[in-house]
Amino acid sequence: MTLVLDLTPEEERHLEEARRRGFDVVAMLKGVIAGLPAAPQIEEDQTEQLLERWATEDATDDPEEIAAAERDLAAFKADMNTNRALSGERPVYK
Repeated sequence: MTLVLDLTPEEERHLEEARRRGFDVVAMLKGVIAGLPAAPQIEEDQTEQLLERWATEDATDDPEEIAAAERDLAAFKADMNTNRALSGERPVYK
């Protein structure tokens, strides 16, 4: 990877002076980069975990509950499509 640094004239003078004095400036910069803290590990999205937990808690094999949930979903879709139609938008659900 190539990196371009915009140095001030004073920083350039310091760099040149370090080179004149025998410092391996590239090695020093690589050492600084190697010493940077590692990027933090990103934890799984807590919202996703919560939704998965709710899905597990709400899971059912009761035919009456399943039928009621399907009716609720159908009503929700119809209401969403009605609202979109009133605002001149295309329906979301088919």
